[in-house]
Amino acid sequence: MAQTGLSGIGIVIHDFRFGGSERIAIRLANYWAANGFAVTVFCASSQGEMRGLLSTNVRVVCASPPLSRHYGSMYQLGRRARRYFAAHPVDFCYIPGNYHWRVTHELARLPLSRRPVLVSQISSLIYKPGRSRIRQVLFNLRMRYLLRKSDLVVAMDKLSASQSNAILHRTDTVVIPLPALEVTGVPPTPCPATVSVVAAGRLTEQKGFDILIKAFARVLRVLPQARLTICGEGEERPALEQLIRRHKLESSVTLVGYVDDIRPYLDKNAVFVLSSRREGYGAVLLEALEAGRYAVTTDCTPAVYDIFDDGVCGTVVPPNNPQALAEGLVQALRDRKDITQLVAERVARFRINVGAQMYIAAVENKMRARRA
Repeated sequence: MAQTGLSGIGIVIHDFRFGGSERIAIRLANYWAANGFAVTVFCASSQGEMRGLLSTNVRVVCASPPLSRHYGSMYQLGRRARRYFAAHPVDFCYIPGNYHWRVTHELARLPLSRRPVLVSQISSLIYKPGRSRIRQVLFNLRMRYLLRKSDLVVAMDKLSASQSNAILHRTDTVVIPLPALEVTGVPPTPCPATVSVVAAGRLTEQKGFDILIKAFARVLRVLPQARLTICGEGEERPALEQLIRRHKLESSVTLVGYVDDIRPYLDKNAVFVLSSRREGYGAVLLEALEAGRYAVTTDCTPAVYDIFDDGVCGTVVPPNNPQALAEGLVQALRDRKDITQLVAERVARFRINVGAQMYIAAVENKMRARRA
């Protein structure tokens, strides 16, 4: 990374439970620390599956006493982070996603002499499908209240940036592609000779794994040899296990639990599926693409318009529609498209070095504007 005038970087996350925003925060922390920056992660709790992914070069400061996730815990985390960074100043503080916006509001209360450049990321859809008009109005008001003093607001796509500017009455929301991939990834592998599908994510209602299981029961009527592997853990596991038993899919659908690295599962399976009802940018789609896997995804994320709108590397189907999802999976398993020669160019802008350096450049520009 080029020489900069920055030194200290703060990142605030609630804990190390598996989540897309937290995973990106860890990836950025590791990259910045490896490139000479003093990085501090301030957290409410050091518990969670992803704690081991954080480099030993990154300092971790945990709130005392630790906080579990509950209503109001993010407000408490924000207050404690404010006290910590008042005593231990940094040049900028990265707030990774909508769930953490309360931290931005609290850090903005620091006096300017102690206040870092506040960088707030938009990690999920601003206008979610199915959200009522009144709930959308309330969301917009909350976003405006919590982010009104954020120095930088970062979106991962142009549409979200435009929506952010409209809601926040500003014109400078920055677009930085999701830094979901390593600097040099493992080359894509040819599609294996299996009739198999893999999915990944927390086992929550948002991820739509219940829809996927129902869809896969339909897939088996056409392709009885097909198999589905779901990587992830979460509160919906008992309900999903019951659904698997109800459809008599025990020999065809496997819940393997949380995995640190999805790549081995991508290499072993022919198709990747994202069944979410709503999603942020969908980092796992980028990981699947990097591996050379054709994707069947619901229209749940801005990523489908950035990456899959031409239909070459993936099929997009409506959310909450088991029949459409089943049809997309059957077609993908029958076609078995080889996309390995197409993926390098498509994933280049999502590599960690690209995104991490864009964050640094944006912060430096903001600091120069402050001094002017």
